[in-house]
This record gives sequence, C-alpha cells and structure tokens, in this order.
Amino acid sequence: AEGSKLQVPAAQQRSIRTEPQSPHHQAVVSTQSTGYKDRKLCTAEAANVKPVDKPVEPGQEKLEKQEGGRLATWFRDALGRENVKEVKMSDRQHSQPAVVTVENLTTLRRYLEMAPPEQKEASYKYLLHNSVVLELNPSHPIIKQLSTLRESNPEVACLVAAQLFDTALMNADLVHDPRRMVGRINQILKTVTDVKQ
Repeated sequence: AEGSKLQVPAAQQRSIRTEPQSPHHQAVVSTQSTGYKDRKLCTAEAANVKPVDKPVEPGQEKLEKQEGGRLATWFRDALGRENVKEVKMSDRQHSQPAVVTVENLTTLRRYLEMAPPEQKEASYKYLLHNSVVLELNPSHPIIKQLSTLRESNPEVACLVAAQLFDTALMNADLVHDPRRMVGRINQILKTVTDVKQ
C-alpha cells in the first residue's frame, strides 16, 4: 500500500549487515580496484595521475624549463642514482617542495611491512631504486633557492636535497627508519645557526 514501509525479517537484516573493514582489507580493496564502469581508478600518489592546471599566483613563478631540468639531474646525482628511480619537475602540487609518486603504493607499503627484519634495508633500497619517482615543485621557494645554492654552497645544497627527499618519503609513509635523518637535520640546524647576522 502507498506509504507503507518494506519490512525486512530480522534474520535477513543480520545477513546483510556489513562489518567494519580492517586496514588490511581496505588496502587489498584499494589495490585491486582498478576501475569503475568506464573510469580508471588509481591512488593520488600514483605517478600517472595528471596534474590539474592552476593559475600562477604572484611570487610563485616557476623555474625555467631548462634550469629545472638541470636541477633535476643534479638532484638525482646528489641523492645517488641507486636511491631513486627518477627525479623530475612537476606541477602536481603547490604546497610542498617535493613529493614522491609510486605505482601500487599500498602494495609496496605492505611489502615493506612484511619484509623480515634482516631483509628490511635491502628491500627498502630495492623499492627506492625501482619504484620511487621524486617530483620537484618548480614554483616552490625552496626549490628555486636550491637551484642557486647548489652552485654557491654544494655541501649544504646536498644536505637540503637529501632532507627534502626523506621528508617526501615520510609524507608518503615510506620511511622505515626516521632515526637516520637525525644527524643530517642537526647538520642543517648547525649551518643555519652559524650564519652571521
């Protein structure tokens, strides 16, 4: 009758009730869900996500393309080519100086979590060399200043580059031992505090 409500037997209600998903189950679903209807699904960290064009705001002018290319090449050499798959300029983000992108990021996180302790470091280095792409923001002040700092003070520039990389890895939840950053951070702090006013 009009206005009447559909009554579902209690037994059926119990059978269709859904349980909260565990983080592991969510990771499996997000990894295996590749599309919906005619749309392709991927994580925000995926390297094939196309950036959205945004107007350039005052003070956010980008590095010139040629200089950006030189900085990306220097950056990869400074990090060590065995530690990163690729370094490139990108318009993907505007708030961070650098981000890392990885295909199948959720799968790789699980891979690192499940690696035996004695294989953790080797697995981590293999991941960085074969999967991690570092994208530099050509509009960010730190990246633009690093372009000149690498020539005027290469030692400090290398410290900054390494810290930017680790910070981007940390934002992606891909740093398995943050303690290794402590010595470098102290070096950077000493450099800053040693600057004559």
